[in-house]
Amino acid sequence: MNATQRETYLLHATLPRHRRRVEQSLRIIEDCFARTASPYIAFSAGKDSSVLLHLVRSVAPDTPAVWSDDEWHYPETLDLVARTPNCTRIAAQVQHASWFRSWARGAPLPEGTLWVDAPKNDGLQTHAAASGYDGVFIGLRADENGRRRTHLRVHGLLFFALNYQVWQCNPIGWWTIEDVWAYLLAHDVPYNAAYDRMFDLGIAPERQRVGPFAVERALGYGQLTILRRGWPELYARFVAEYPEAAGYT
Repeated sequence: MNATQRETYLLHATLPRHRRRVEQSLRIIEDCFARTASPYIAFSAGKDSSVLLHLVRSVAPDTPAVWSDDEWHYPETLDLVARTPNCTRIAAQVQHASWFRSWARGAPLPEGTLWVDAPKNDGLQTHAAASGYDGVFIGLRADENGRRRTHLRVHGLLFFALNYQVWQCNPIGWWTIEDVWAYLLAHDVPYNAAYDRMFDLGIAPERQRVGPFAVERALGYGQLTILRRGWPELYARFVAEYPEAAGYT
């Protein structure tokens, strides 16, 4: 990001409403710890997730994090995960675009990655249940889309998820994107360097996404066009593996 953007976010960090949101988030995190014996952080290596990790570990530094490797990530994502302490890496079957071939049992995995036998898109929850976790911190934010906004309005920032029998805590549910960047910069939190390249490319903050490439709902927002502009070699390898992806750029 440029100097003006950085200065604007740092100014936002001084606003009373931002400070109130941080204080509220910390209270909710403490409430979750009071209700659970063994919670974990669902870490995605995105900006929201980096804020979440810092907030939770400011309350309980030893809280474990779990990152699900859904394949085909930015190199900056892999670098951040590798530098994040006490972070377990798992892999399981996922269902992204219809043409995407997910990990399969017995496939060679990156070093240090645990395979989880689970239904598609249920790897994180299956691993959590097997590990005895009774709570999860998630970096969900309402202003990302209507589905998340409805979810937070219905369930709130801390609730017991009956489907998985765990407490789910969404401490930054009502934060804005300005709150997120203000917190990261003001607290010097390590974040995914892929965002820096996206800022350099002139990508609007609300369109910046660092998740796996083949998530269908993200493809419609030009995710592969950004990949082609900023990481052309990685884009070429991805399209060589999945020619169908070229139709999204």
